[in-house]
Amino acid sequence: MSNKLNAALSLVGALALSGCGFKEGLEISDMKGTVVLPEEALTRTFFHSDGSSETLTDPRLIGPVYLGLYPSVEEGVQEYPYPEVGPVFEEGTPGDTFPYGGTSIGDIRFPCMESLQCRVVSGRYVDFDAMQSWFSDVLEDPISDAQGEEVTNGDYIAETCFEILHYTSEEEIRLTATDRNEDDVINLKDLDFVDQGDGTWAAEFTLWQQEYFQDEETGKGFTLWGWMDAPSESAYKFNTCDPTKGYKDDTYNSDFFAGRPYEDLLNFPSKYITSGDWVSGTPYVYQSADDENVTITLDFPAQVN
Repeated sequence: MSNKLNAALSLVGALALSGCGFKEGLEISDMKGTVVLPEEALTRTFFHSDGSSETLTDPRLIGPVYLGLYPSVEEGVQEYPYPEVGPVFEEGTPGDTFPYGGTSIGDIRFPCMESLQCRVVSGRYVDFDAMQSWFSDVLEDPISDAQGEEVTNGDYIAETCFEILHYTSEEEIRLTATDRNEDDVINLKDLDFVDQGDGTWAAEFTLWQQEYFQDEETGKGFTLWGWMDAPSESAYKFNTCDPTKGYKDDTYNSDFFAGRPYEDLLNFPSKYITSGDWVSGTPYVYQSADDENVTITLDFPAQVN
């Protein structure tokens, strides 16, 4: 055996023994930050059947928030600040934004009742009583069960979830709040978005195991941009929810899908953004994977013609 072959085999053996001695050059980490909403984004005037009206600022008016990492954000692509897009290959279909990754704050999850399909997002209700009273008292559109009967308390919703999903606690359902701040009290401070007392509401987010990318010429990293899907005025539904997908309930006389987010939300946001939604007018441009105090504000109300 030649000396060169011996040397090559010795090198292979050393690399195998070293395990992590080979570096792939990837920067992958959990990247954290904060999303801020102005008070206006969760304020709406309701007109009641008795002729009265009331203007409420309430976290239950915050729809799912979608965050994406993009090469850049540009003006003029849409009526609002929007990620740069690739070529348009099909008429009527916008160009792909080619996101590097993303996450959401609040999930469209199985609400256990067909009348709540695409109308409930996690992290917005302290408990199921707050959910029941929201639809019954504020929206004046009471929740109904599989028999068409009005649901008059939150316990009935929870018990229905336990029965269908075979869960034993509300924490497993993952729709209502848990003691997130560990103060032994479950209240508004345990929701995703918390009142900051200065006219804004803020939520923390984590991009789990995100690979970092940057422009080799400028040294700038990718851009964080996002939007909030506000509930519709008439039906209080979320435009980003696909009612034909998700968990299917076919127990007893029920036969419906729970609904779930559309699969291309981050690639084609403009397909789903409508007037009344709030987008980021001040996206965040990363300088490194270790950036601290990353904050993005959804301060631009979308107007779509």
